[in-house]
Amino acid sequence: MIKGIGIDSVDQQRISRIFLRYGQRFQDRILGPGEKEELKIRSHIFQKIRYLSNNFAGKEAFSKVLGLGFSEGVSLKEIEILRNHNGKPYIHLSGNTYKIASSLNIKNIKVSITDTNNLSTAFVIGE
Repeated sequence: MIKGIGIDSVDQQRISRIFLRYGQRFQDRILGPGEKEELKIRSHIFQKIRYLSNNFAGKEAFSKVLGLGFSEGVSLKEIEILRNHNGKPYIHLSGNTYKIASSLNIKNIKVSITDTNNLSTAFVIGE
């Protein structure tokens, strides 16, 4: 049974400006440990910005699944948007965010991400 859905779009230029200004501080604020490892693999600045933008959209979309946004203990770093060996995105939760999702009986999470040169969009379903 579907417990929640969320969608979000992010302007990649906005993420680019933030990333170029704050660099590692920005990464540390929004990325979990697995995401930081995946980001290291991306060598070109445009690949990094695309990754950050796509993941930020996914995190925002998942926060809407919970119906809480980033309040009541939901953390950007505890929502990791990772990729399997084929590049398919999936969401890994940890900490308080995992506890909140469990308390809402969310057991399966589906995520789809698409992007253009300017925009990242993510759609998430919590079951």
